[in-house]
Amino acid sequence: MSFVPVAKASEIPPGSAILVEINNLEIALFRLGDEFYATSNLCIHQGGPLAEGRIDGEQVICPWHHWRFNIKDGTSPLSPKLKLRTFPVKREEDQILIDLP
Repeated sequence: MSFVPVAKASEIPPGSAILVEINNLEIALFRLGDEFYATSNLCIHQGGPLAEGRIDGEQVICPWHHWRFNIKDGTSPLSPKLKLRTFPVKREEDQILIDLP
């Protein structure tokens, strides 16, 4: 695994998301309480920016067409076949790291 530092936990309020760009890859980094999760930033419907979406519980709602995805595992309530790419995340002190493929 090649974890890369991407953000400081203290800079991301609970219940919010930021956009992280690494190696031409856009990743949405979400904070739910004290836990962090990372998915592709691009909605699989038409590429909407999920880091700009509204967070509702454990779901992010795409700002373009309101598609929903589970932040923790990337699944859509519409169909198990609709799934965002997810990335392992770990926290070391105040540093958030994402594992890249």
